[in-house]
Amino acid sequence: MEEAAAHNGSAAGAGAGAGTPAAARPPATPEGMALAYGSLVLMALLPIFFGALRSVSCAKSKNSSEMPETITSRDAARFPIVASCTLLGLYLFFKIFSQEYINLLLSMYFFVLGILALSHTISPMMNRFFPANFPNKQYQLLFTQGSGESKEEIVNYEFDTKDLVCLALSSVVGVWYLLRKVFGTNVMVTVAKSFEAPIKLVFPQDLLEKGLEADNFAMLGLGDIVIPGIFIALLLRFDISLKKNTHTYFYTSFVAYIFGLGLTIFIMHIFKHAQPALLYLVPACIGFPLLVALAKGEVTEMFSYEESSTPKEVPGASKEETTEAAKKEK
Repeated sequence: MEEAAAHNGSAAGAGAGAGTPAAARPPATPEGMALAYGSLVLMALLPIFFGALRSVSCAKSKNSSEMPETITSRDAARFPIVASCTLLGLYLFFKIFSQEYINLLLSMYFFVLGILALSHTISPMMNRFFPANFPNKQYQLLFTQGSGESKEEIVNYEFDTKDLVCLALSSVVGVWYLLRKVFGTNVMVTVAKSFEAPIKLVFPQDLLEKGLEADNFAMLGLGDIVIPGIFIALLLRFDISLKKNTHTYFYTSFVAYIFGLGLTIFIMHIFKHAQPALLYLVPACIGFPLLVALAKGEVTEMFSYEESSTPKEVPGASKEETTEAAKKEK
């Protein structure tokens, strides 16, 4: 996963980049460092908090007949291996091939994905601002494969005029990113610095001194937000499944995440070297809720929690009848 680091432009280090001697540039002021790290923590906490809340509402709004998205124990065990191989592959890729052409391709890829993701995120909020008489038309994007009885849907996406407006607004942000681009081990730092894509958060430590000309950045990898964020959102759903009207595990893991980030920043500041934030976040985010579960005697419930299960097939029954039978089982 990515590391938390302080870097200058394309160089990494703790307050000083590898491309610039540490003695040749003044260190960040305490105020500037506090502003940078505080801003990174805030930027990490906001999407985790609101993303977890929205994940609950999205889960409730899903059609019960839809097949749930699941991850098996084999998938979970395979994930760190695949992620590590991907990270090493990107590192070797940047060492062998021209960085400019790779980043051009990646920029266009993340430009498209980014505006689609941002449009989907702001759409519920933007719907409140449209007037009642807004001419809202419905559209459908449909791609199929084959014909007749073997015809299979590849893409079936429904949207309306309001979604197109949100897409246009998101495209402005995407174009701005393409024009501006401000966003442990040598493998992690090299990939994080070379990858011109929205995979990290940065904030200048010398903003108070240099303003918009600031070039001494603190960095937090996107993986240090996404991976713990998924786990925290799952704990919120576990809280709700207990039906005790409390969010004990959610708030505990949220505080644990803040503690883990704080510990990462502290260690980085002491040793003056980039740190893999997940090294501190994973034990904190798992350990704190586990201690709470032990204290409350709910360890068994936590480890056996399943949000939804695939409906069992009933011989000779239709899909609707199978779904109805699954509801009765619950």
